[in-house]
Amino acid sequence: MDTEQQEMMGTKPVKEHEWLQKLVGEWRTETEMSMGADQPKQRSTGTETVQNLGGLWAFAEGKSTMPDGSGMEYKVALGYDVSFKQYRGCWFASMSSHLWKYEGELSADGRTMTLNCKGPHMEKDGETANYRDVIELIDDNHRTLSSSGQGDDGNWQQFMKVQYTRV
Repeated sequence: MDTEQQEMMGTKPVKEHEWLQKLVGEWRTETEMSMGADQPKQRSTGTETVQNLGGLWAFAEGKSTMPDGSGMEYKVALGYDVSFKQYRGCWFASMSSHLWKYEGELSADGRTMTLNCKGPHMEKDGETANYRDVIELIDDNHRTLSSSGQGDDGNWQQFMKVQYTRV
């Protein structure tokens, strides 16, 4: 059976999908953001609920606060595309009109997923930049997400880190 026939009958989960199930559950979040080199770090707390969708997707809904104290809601879908042999997903939120589209890979030890995407440049209107989110599984009840942007010099600069604790 070729991939097209398999898709028509419905994709069955493969071993790459198992990793996604480690994200499923209720989480408390603690975020630290850097708004610039000369700015104090901002902190916020929130919650995230991750559900299993057909054994193929981890679908998350979260709530947190922005540095100015206003509320923010977001949604994330993360799956493994058997046709392209790649982790793919998206992230969108109530405070941005941009749909962040991920393409990623899992580390050889299975602890770290690196998700790459393009998005609006944080300092140059009308331009795009490269971004990277890295999810690291610490243990069954703890994980982190680190967000970085690639500067014009090619170096990556982390601007946010989220600590997740299972509740």
